[in-house]
Amino acid sequence: MHGHPTNTEQKLTWKQALKNACLKLIHERIAHIEQAMLEAREAANSEEKSSAGDKYETSRAMSHLAQEMQGRQLEDARQELDFINRLNTTDIFTMANTGAVVICPDIIFYISLGLGNTIVDGCKIMLLSPKAPIAALLYQKKEGDTFVFNKKTNQILSIF
Repeated sequence: MHGHPTNTEQKLTWKQALKNACLKLIHERIAHIEQAMLEAREAANSEEKSSAGDKYETSRAMSHLAQEMQGRQLEDARQELDFINRLNTTDIFTMANTGAVVICPDIIFYISLGLGNTIVDGCKIMLLSPKAPIAALLYQKKEGDTFVFNKKTNQILSIF
């Protein structure tokens, strides 16, 4: 599907595709963190077998800190996954809100999680955190409203 969705069915399909893109990014992040944790455990185990003394203690403390940090990252990613799974893709929004797609002439926003830019159906999409400053500018805006982003006035062509 190229071009912007025009009917309800296309809009709902797009919302699901955007949600799926977010899920894919988070699943990739979780897999990356889990792989790093596994490699860190394996490195710590082989280090235990080959080291003794102060070097070993320092290395073990560093490894423990890294594992704690990775554990927090994994927990954060799992919370993001839960958040994305709860996003509504079955309703069409008429105002910008969490879960809304906001189409402007030069950019498309999906208010979901701050995951950066992605490409869906050949269109560049900015995945925005609901807490991002730009999301705050968009909230409660409707089709036809304008807002200033990057010192440029943008008009909202469509919200769903």
